[in-house]
Amino acid sequence: MRARQLIFAMLCSCIIAIPVWAIEPSAPQQWDRAAAMATVQSVDIDEAVNKIGNISTLGDANATLDKLTFVETRTDWPLPAREAVLYRFTRSLAALPRDAVAVEVMQHLFTYQAKALVPHEDHGNAFEPLFNIRAAAQGVENRWLRAESATAARVLLARNPGEFVNSYKGVTNYNNQSGYLDALRDATLYEALIVQSMVIQQLGDSPELTNVLAITAGITENTYAVQQLLLSGSGAALAQSLRALGEQMPAATLADLLNMAINTAPPSNAALAIAEWWPQLQQDAQIRDLLLGTLNSPELGSAAALALANSPDLQTIRVLQQTASGDSVAARRAQSALDINRANLIGEVQK
Repeated sequence: MRARQLIFAMLCSCIIAIPVWAIEPSAPQQWDRAAAMATVQSVDIDEAVNKIGNISTLGDANATLDKLTFVETRTDWPLPAREAVLYRFTRSLAALPRDAVAVEVMQHLFTYQAKALVPHEDHGNAFEPLFNIRAAAQGVENRWLRAESATAARVLLARNPGEFVNSYKGVTNYNNQSGYLDALRDATLYEALIVQSMVIQQLGDSPELTNVLAITAGITENTYAVQQLLLSGSGAALAQSLRALGEQMPAATLADLLNMAINTAPPSNAALAIAEWWPQLQQDAQIRDLLLGTLNSPELGSAAALALANSPDLQTIRVLQQTASGDSVAARRAQSALDINRANLIGEVQK
């Protein structure tokens, strides 16, 4: 009896010693994130990706799927390493044209269910894929859509720049829109002028053209176009557009435009212009005085205070201190700017 018990114990210890990925290669597994990433180092990921295929073989659906299946099911690699190979391979496809990759291969990757799971970074009781192959496949699809849209838009710009605007307005997919904007950035001055003229007429009724006008304004350097952007632009694209223009335009032109925005643009647009353009205008004493004079504005005072709190020079700090000595709205906002700046400095020192 004792001998039988000893044999049974030895068999159990052997089973326990077998790695979990060797028992069932397709079953989901929960891993500690650091431990999972450590197992990835056991495999030469680049070499494994190259063995799956290249541009000359990826069109062969059956051959590529066989190689993917081999990686997915091999028992001599831990699961995180296998899925690291699949993830890297999927992302590499973005560098290829769509027609170089068999449709069946993309369908396989779109439906792959990731099995190496790690605790969610924000919710420790929940688990998420260590390598999200489906998301990587969607990223490849997005890149292809954007590139294809850019190609079509470049043809349209060359053939009929005026039709570009109407065509862009009919596009709702973000990746297709991004492709149109990529093409517009490469437009000639002539093409940009035609598109810009049409957008200025339509911007008030079509705020989705905000990015289009901003790109053409950067090409044409037309301050009137930027003024129209400040007066009628809207939406999430406006801040990004103003930031890009602020990096392109001369400081003197930018100062004139900011003055105009504060005095005549809708407060929300003027506040964005203050936030996006102040970093380029901090050395302009007239703009500093303009913002100091704006501290008492009900609509723009807070935006001016936040801008002035952003890396002010000694002269700005002195003027803020002088303005803060009182109980007016401007005084309170000046003190707020000083407090924000002090907190920022303390945070920088503590890093």
